[in-house]
Order: sequence, then structure tokens, then C-alpha cells
Amino acid sequence: MSISPGAAQRYLRQIALPGVGPDGQDRLAAATIAVAGETEGDLAVEVAARYLAAGGANRVRLIGAFDAGLAAALRASNPDVVVETRGWPEGGIGDADGDADAHAHGAEWLEVMRGVDLIVRSGFDDDPMLRAAVRLGVPAVLMRALSERAEVLALRQHGPCAHVDLAIPHKRADGGAGGAAAVVAGTLAAAEAMTIVVGRVPSDAGPAPARARHLTLPLDGGAPRAQDIPWQPECFRCGGGAVEMVFS
Repeated sequence: MSISPGAAQRYLRQIALPGVGPDGQDRLAAATIAVAGETEGDLAVEVAARYLAAGGANRVRLIGAFDAGLAAALRASNPDVVVETRGWPEGGIGDADGDADAHAHGAEWLEVMRGVDLIVRSGFDDDPMLRAAVRLGVPAVLMRALSERAEVLALRQHGPCAHVDLAIPHKRADGGAGGAAAVVAGTLAAAEAMTIVVGRVPSDAGPAPARARHLTLPLDGGAPRAQDIPWQPECFRCGGGAVEMVFS
């Protein structure tokens, strides 16, 4: 194990989990995870960021609008965490027929995501974020809080595909409820993100997990639902089938 003795003691219970172990904790301690939220005060984003830092992430990159005290709270739960901040990519929003602006918006997403191992994003909006993730080969976990349920979409394996088009019009999707739904969504998203990071194994170690998975947790006490989703965003030149995924 390469983490410090102090960190090993801090995460002793987590390391003891069969799905984590010393190797998984090392992977988490070496990871840079982005957490993206467009609106300040997004409770799901704050919950996800807190769980990721407390779980031992090496770097947490906050993309968007965040309360000024969040960075300090993350460091309080994990003195080793490095907190980075980036602005929310705004280019092209509201311009329905500006291809140049749409490409610029995609380029902004590429820039703020460069160097991360995974991104957690609040909202199911259609915009260039997901395509930028495919370009970079970065797993993405999307979360949204609705009045009656919390949802998480984990996009585990894709790319890199240098040919995916970043020029996509921005369309809003439903979501944004606070309260219990936001807390549940943020918790589920952080758990999925850590599962992806710590669970990376060689390709010959057994069947690969589904490339995409949709999780729904009703807030009325109903049974949770999980569904694997066939998804192949890479183009034929990259060996994929270019199956699109849209939300709005």
C-alpha cells in the first residue's frame, strides 16, 4: 500500500471492505475526481463532494458554482485532499444555431475535464459534457434529484474517441429538487464514482461490468431499480457503434 500510515489508519474500515482493499484505496488516493454543479447551493453536488473527499480521493476538482466554505469542509474531512476549482463552461448556451459557439462550449468542457479520472455531474441536461467525456475516455456519473425519486446514471467505460462531435445544442432536463432526494442522489453518485475508481481491474480478470447503468431509488419506500444500458458512443473508426444517448 502506498498511502501514508495516517491515511491507512483513517480508512481502515473502508480498506477492510472486500470490494476496496489496499489496492482499491491506493487507486482512490491517486485519483482526481471532478464534481460539477451549475448552481450554487446544489445539495446533491455538495453531498457527493463531501463523500468523495472523506472517502480518500486525492484531488477533488469543483466545476461550477460552490459555497465558499465547501473547500474548507472537504479539507476538514480529509487533510490530504487537494481541492481545485474551475468555472462552469458557458459557451454556446442559448444560441440555437451557432455551430461555432457550440464547438467552443465543447472545447471548454474538454479543458475543465482534462486530467481528471472521473466526473460526477448534477443534472441530466443534454450538452457537450458527456461527449467531452467520451473524447477523453473519462467515466461519468450523472445524478438528479426529483420530487419523488433520486436517479444516477453511471457511464463506466467508453472512449477515448477523438472523432465524437462536441457541437450539441444545450437542452435542459428535469431535476433540481432539494431535500432528501438531493442527499440520496449525491450519496448514490459518490458511491458509484468510488466503485468505478477502486474497482478498476485488468481486462483478463473476468467479465467487464456494464458500460452504463441507471439506478433509481423511489422516495416512497418502493424498491430500488437498476438497469444495465447498452451504450457504444465511439465511432466505427474507434471500434464502436456510435449509439447515441440523450436525456431531455
